[in-house]
Amino acid sequence: MPASDQHPEYRKYSPRWAMVRDCVSGSDEVKSKGTDYLPQPNPIDRSEENKARYRDYVQRASFINFTGSTLDGLLGMVFRRAPVFDIAPPLQYLEYNATGSGITLAQTTRSAISQVLQCGRLGLLVDYPQAPDNLSAAEVSSLDLAAHILPYKAETVVNWQTTVIAGRRVLSMVVLREDFNIASDDGFSYEVKPYHRVLKLEDGFYVQCLYNNENEIVERSEPRMSNGARWAEIPFIFVGAANNDELIDKAPLYDIASTNISHYRNSADFEESSFIVGQPTPVFAGLTQSWVDDVLKGGVLLGSRTAVLLPESASASLLQADPNSMPQSGMKEKELQMVKIGARIIESASGNETAEAARMRYAGQTSKLAIVVANVEEALELCMEWCAMFMGSIGENEITINREYYDKRVDPQVIMAELALYDRGLIASTDLRANLRASGRLAEDRTDEDIDAEAEITEIL
Repeated sequence: MPASDQHPEYRKYSPRWAMVRDCVSGSDEVKSKGTDYLPQPNPIDRSEENKARYRDYVQRASFINFTGSTLDGLLGMVFRRAPVFDIAPPLQYLEYNATGSGITLAQTTRSAISQVLQCGRLGLLVDYPQAPDNLSAAEVSSLDLAAHILPYKAETVVNWQTTVIAGRRVLSMVVLREDFNIASDDGFSYEVKPYHRVLKLEDGFYVQCLYNNENEIVERSEPRMSNGARWAEIPFIFVGAANNDELIDKAPLYDIASTNISHYRNSADFEESSFIVGQPTPVFAGLTQSWVDDVLKGGVLLGSRTAVLLPESASASLLQADPNSMPQSGMKEKELQMVKIGARIIESASGNETAEAARMRYAGQTSKLAIVVANVEEALELCMEWCAMFMGSIGENEITINREYYDKRVDPQVIMAELALYDRGLIASTDLRANLRASGRLAEDRTDEDIDAEAEITEIL
């Protein structure tokens, strides 16, 4: 079989990923897909007139990007506080260049969470560039080679296999599609050709093979650790919305995107109906042909500064259709459905909201988000462990991503009540300050000793 063969689950889920991606990209991308998302009202009619009508039908439709707004809102909730990296000195270069292309570890973290929210899946490969065999140790050292974390979107991980080794299920093969730009002879234009990088275990050891689009091996390598030992595992991990295994998880944004497309279709019908019957139509009764030709001159001007002359016993009126509320009702229903699914970003809470009410309102949304964040955190820490094995680094590496997704503001009445408890000696100042730190009213890096010292200075002044 060719290296480009796709896993059955990949073929099943890739259309869903495409829909979420298109929705996140926005109106232009969705509309460019034509009948993929907006069926033609009369597909049997293949006339040019009907094709032009369909183009107008698409143009008038309104796609409101609830999906993209929800993604932005979720990422904003996570990154309202920057992630914290505790990295051993030999690997601290990852914080500024995690991917080898100048992308920082913070940016890689944000991108990873975004990818998993959109597709429920992401691949992370730790790779180390191999130096040519004919170089001396000094020459190899001068190359300043380093291990990096390479992200692969769900669409580029086209095939995979697992094997049970010593009672543990491990990845035995992963196929990654990579697009290479092949330059033309003139040096200006280029052709994009897909290559497939196959990561596999051969005789229990990790091997990389690069296949061209003719299914020929153009590159083969046997990656090794810093001590020269070969890898007994593939340094690749799937990041999922539920688990970090090879099984494809449902994308957290899929239901919102699906409802978003349905809302778009309702909008198209509503706008079409408004265009066709929304304008009032003048109706005249009792006119003769000679009156039309001689007085009205074959046309009628409507407006407050014009007058329409009619013969005796003739009449005029405006014909206007009743509102077609069904598509509009469908749009409102879809908006409510998206709110229930989790697109809370499109519904603003009215009035003052307590911390507990906010916690309950976002509970379903943040529970899925918390799982995604934990999975990304776990996967990146494992990748840094693999980087350490490539580099011969020693030391603990840890990533801490924000878990507080909403502003835990404290009701002023609660603060007054706690002050009363403090005055009565029922709680200590340390308890009061701990609550203020948890609510964000007091900076976390301000210790009790710092506050007491500042208070003493204030009293002296």
